[in-house]
Amino acid sequence: MSGKTNNFSILIPFKSGKKYLLDCLHSVLAQDYPHFNILILADNTSNIDDSLDAVHALQNNKISVHVSNQNLDILQNWGRIKGLDKNEYMTILGYDDLLEKTFLSTINELINQEPEASLYHTHFKYINSKSEFIKVCQPLSSSLNESEYLEHALNETIDIMATGYVFKSSDYDALGGIPTQYPNLIYADLHLWLALTRKSYLAVHPSSQFSFRIHASTTKTSKDKILLEAFLLFLGYLNQLKNESSTLASIIQENGKRFTESTTKAIAHRLLRTPKALRKGLTIDTMISEIDEKSQLLGIDYTPLQINSIRMAKLIEAVPLFNNLFLLFKKVYKKPVL
Repeated sequence: MSGKTNNFSILIPFKSGKKYLLDCLHSVLAQDYPHFNILILADNTSNIDDSLDAVHALQNNKISVHVSNQNLDILQNWGRIKGLDKNEYMTILGYDDLLEKTFLSTINELINQEPEASLYHTHFKYINSKSEFIKVCQPLSSSLNESEYLEHALNETIDIMATGYVFKSSDYDALGGIPTQYPNLIYADLHLWLALTRKSYLAVHPSSQFSFRIHASTTKTSKDKILLEAFLLFLGYLNQLKNESSTLASIIQENGKRFTESTTKAIAHRLLRTPKALRKGLTIDTMISEIDEKSQLLGIDYTPLQINSIRMAKLIEAVPLFNNLFLLFKKVYKKPVL
């Protein structure tokens, strides 16, 4: 090992799920780079399945558990990260995700190679609930400045997750931490990575150094409304970027139409899969109207009804017979059809 020895803090917000948490911790403790600690953020319900007892049973002094005296939602729990004492560099790790044993040594090497970067990342793979391989992430170049990162994000040519990014703890705290105004933290990670990339640039190592876990959805109620709310907040952030930088404004102008219309299509498809009684009054028309209002502020030529699949979604939603048949069809065929 050559170059500077950097110290890392690995933050793991946690609610419940003992097996995944232990698998995650074992992957961290197996690192071939020793200069790190682990901070687990839990609440007063996290030990219902003896998860925290199992953590304490590991008897590893690298691990500290920060338990709240009250039940916290995801926003409140992640919001605590900013106030914790952390090493110079930090990363936020999903409690069900896994690190390769060379993750930290690879990141340390990358920091020494690219000391001016403000954000560090590696490639990764997707796994399912059984830790079986699904696919690899989309490839990235070795570095991305703020304009390149934003362009990738708007064109969805980058896989953006909360796990796997490393940055200075002082930069994170100075930005106020992850923006917790986003419901369920949807788009909050993208907002944060854009803000950190704007400080300098993102440096990427070409090797795959962690696994991001995807679970089959077991949601019983609709998340469509909070997805729309989060998207509208992110469009507001894009408007802020547009006003702060003419370069970013140009990128938003060039790529915003595809981004807003692609997201409109995705939400419309989700809405059709959700019975109207669970939508909290949200319709495709109201969704389009709210996105259109934000798009006008961005100066985007937002014309979703020119897209055949969105027009078809409106027709299915408007005719009860079509709507019911679509819901029946989606019970047996899960892939997108519009």
